[in-house]
Amino acid sequence: MGYVDIHCHLLWGLDDGCRTAEESLAAARTLVALGYSEVAPSPHTRAEFAGVDAALCRARLVELEALLRSEGVELRLHAGAENFFDDAFMDRASRGEARGLGERGSNVLVELPFHGRVPALADLVFRLKVKGLTPVFAHPERCAEFEQVGRAEEVVRLGGALQLDLGALVGRYGRTARKVAERMLGAELYAIAATDLHGAAGAQDWIGEAMRALEKKVGASGVERLCAANPRRAIAGEELA
Repeated sequence: MGYVDIHCHLLWGLDDGCRTAEESLAAARTLVALGYSEVAPSPHTRAEFAGVDAALCRARLVELEALLRSEGVELRLHAGAENFFDDAFMDRASRGEARGLGERGSNVLVELPFHGRVPALADLVFRLKVKGLTPVFAHPERCAEFEQVGRAEEVVRLGGALQLDLGALVGRYGRTARKVAERMLGAELYAIAATDLHGAAGAQDWIGEAMRALEKKVGASGVERLCAANPRRAIAGEELA
């Protein structure tokens, strides 16, 4: 059935990802060549990006679907977003307007600041779970909050999920992110692995290398769980294994 990517910036002109339809098409072809069959593009929802406009993102998703069909690129698209975990997001969640994955949207991709503390994180995770939402934390290995001993374990224990940025395994984000990612993998804390792809240039090489590194650490069954089974469950609104 192929791999499933819940975190990539495939929709053009919405954030710091693909800038044109041609770039989006090239990135989609790269993902297919790497074995992906489904993707939930995840534009940033921060105010400085056009991706904050949910209606525009839905329209762009439809445009990309049409482009892929016309070009014969077999990549199924789903709704998604990379939500910045701030007060505005919590307000939207309280109104039932969180931009989750897939049609049900009960699993929600969120990102923390790369630097600085989030002291109320455990309480925020609890509040989302009470509302029937599961936060899936994007690239925790790149966030200072998760460098604290026991923080990742606490979030998982409370019902949150962690998403590995594959690039961390090949040093794309520096030595610290790589070490944290390897530690979290060893502790079996990750539920999902994703590309965080922003463009096609060089992607086939580094994602391919990262997938090989992932398989060395978790085996073929681990790759299937992190890159196919669980992301597919996340889009379907199911519990992650």
